[in-house]
Amino acid sequence: MGREIIPKRVGPWPFPRKDGNSRTETFDEVQISFTESEAIEEANRCILCPIPACVRACPVNLNVLGMMREIQEKKFGEAYRLIRETNCIPGSTARVCPQLDDLCEANCVISKRGDPLSIGMLQRFVTDWSFKHGEIRDLDIAESTGKQVAVVGGGPTGLGAADLLLRYGHKVTIFDIHDKLGGTARYGIPNYHLSKKSLDLEIEHLKKMGIEVITKMKIGSQMSLKDVFKEGFDTILIATGAKKVTPFEVEGRGLHGIFDAYEFLITLDEMEFYKNQEKRIPFKIGEKVLVVGGGDTAIDASRTSVRLGAKEVTMMYRRTDKEMTAYRQGRELAKEEGIKIEYLQVPIRFIGDKEGWIKAAECIKMKLGEPDASGRARPVPIEGSNFIIDLDTVLIAIGRGPSTFLQEKEDIKKEKWGGIIVDNETFETSIPGVFAAGDVVTGESLVIKAMGQGRNAAQRVHEYLIDSKECLDLSQKYFTQRYAHKPVQT
Repeated sequence: MGREIIPKRVGPWPFPRKDGNSRTETFDEVQISFTESEAIEEANRCILCPIPACVRACPVNLNVLGMMREIQEKKFGEAYRLIRETNCIPGSTARVCPQLDDLCEANCVISKRGDPLSIGMLQRFVTDWSFKHGEIRDLDIAESTGKQVAVVGGGPTGLGAADLLLRYGHKVTIFDIHDKLGGTARYGIPNYHLSKKSLDLEIEHLKKMGIEVITKMKIGSQMSLKDVFKEGFDTILIATGAKKVTPFEVEGRGLHGIFDAYEFLITLDEMEFYKNQEKRIPFKIGEKVLVVGGGDTAIDASRTSVRLGAKEVTMMYRRTDKEMTAYRQGRELAKEEGIKIEYLQVPIRFIGDKEGWIKAAECIKMKLGEPDASGRARPVPIEGSNFIIDLDTVLIAIGRGPSTFLQEKEDIKKEKWGGIIVDNETFETSIPGVFAAGDVVTGESLVIKAMGQGRNAAQRVHEYLIDSKECLDLSQKYFTQRYAHKPVQT
């Protein structure tokens, strides 16, 4: 007889959180962690599937089954060690992964009879608990191969790749343009969503393991790829992410008070504004703010605007809720914080005052037509539906493309839209010995998906360095079924 299915999860949906009224006064984390008893109670809901669909749905094949077993037995440090095998920043990804949308929780078997397991909350709990109680154990690292790998970019892709390559016995150095590692996880995701303290702890652990870091280094400018090879590196992995902002060209786009949402968020993170809200910021955020877009960046820009004092924040999206790319938890939290989401609308003209500042926008209503290249219904303007809204500030959040700086400086073959062209199997670029992975190849994606691709690319780099033709599929190498409770051997 199978294990009893307990239909209701612990805590409110989508997770325990601070009150919506008080939390907008600071940039402190909104999410509240499980207590030990809550974590055990929630883990006991797991029916320990012999072939866990949640693991298969995770881009890094997180050992969910093993984690659940260890939490049930109150072995929280051991639970952390198991999930750390395939995820180098599990506490951070637990906070930002849209688990309920198309990842682990969305594929939880017990969701057919009730609420899915709070996998993300449990992942966060064991990570935070382990750091708090000093239960961070060293992972096995293979004997040195004598090979050196340069990883260009210290975001999720680069960190995931560096972690695996180090554990394979290679000397790994990360080159990053910023003064701190983390990429999108640090620069672009607000502190109330992802605690930078948690991220710092996880990155410091990676450094202690032996990953070398060179910051404030722009490869392609201060050093060429040839220069990197001359420094003794045997191979290079490019993981520069998605940074190029998608243009939004409408009349009046150049008015004062109109900003790119991603650059807006990055600037605040670079200033570490979340530590001191008395700092003067280079943006004028008025009382009425319009955020154009329907993704996670739009959500974050809207919620940040509220914390900066905006009285009326409206998100405007040209499709419906069904097509929206922002994850569900974020949408619900935004609504709790008073943000209004308008669907099937888009600005077509910005109107300024005599001094050149935005004061209004002409918008038009839309209807859905036939599917476009993305598979989503194409928005079609409704003739004669134009209307005017008063504004003080506009934030544009309609997407990002891959960072193209290195492609422009080096002789690397790229797609028309800027992404680096790689071999589908090996991740190698048009330059021998140079590999690429993550958003710089695929375009903007989730943190956990970028990390997963970084790990897969690292596997291929490893095989290249040791001259192996094995080319194992990493998901097969790390996915464990009946023995998911056992440590993964690398």
